[in-house]
Amino acid sequence: MTNTDANQLITDQVHRELAKHLFNQAWELIELPDRTPEQDRLMLVTACASWLHWDAIGTEKNRAVADWQIAHVASLLGYGDVALAHARAALDRAEADGQPDWLRASALEGMARAHAAAGHKAERDRYLKQATDALSAIDEDEERELIASQIATVPELVATVPEL
Repeated sequence: MTNTDANQLITDQVHRELAKHLFNQAWELIELPDRTPEQDRLMLVTACASWLHWDAIGTEKNRAVADWQIAHVASLLGYGDVALAHARAALDRAEADGQPDWLRASALEGMARAHAAAGHKAERDRYLKQATDALSAIDEDEERELIASQIATVPELVATVPEL
């Protein structure tokens, strides 16, 4: 069975519900203060599973957020190359016409975080400044505060890159 065949078995509503559920499950794992190695693996595959469902039926905004979440998870785990690939995809989608300002600011934060995970200080600092500057374009207080809180958690640099 091909991926296209599998997608035809799952309705758009089921894709959407699974994507949301898996996104939220990954976010709960992100917020755990002390994850086990098993929870780290679950966090990564759950974010990836959410991405697959958003890719099947979502908008470019949904796909950007899904890429951002994988980049966030990969950054937390120290997988700089994976984080950079998904952060770049999120930023490319966020900079497309018609996307909300909060999405661009969030994607810039994701790029800063990914560069921190990859050990790139200058790029981390450049994207962090761009993300901070992008906050002023966000009209909604709640959205601006959420992105600002994410920006505040971008680490300086990840000390070591773990083995796969």
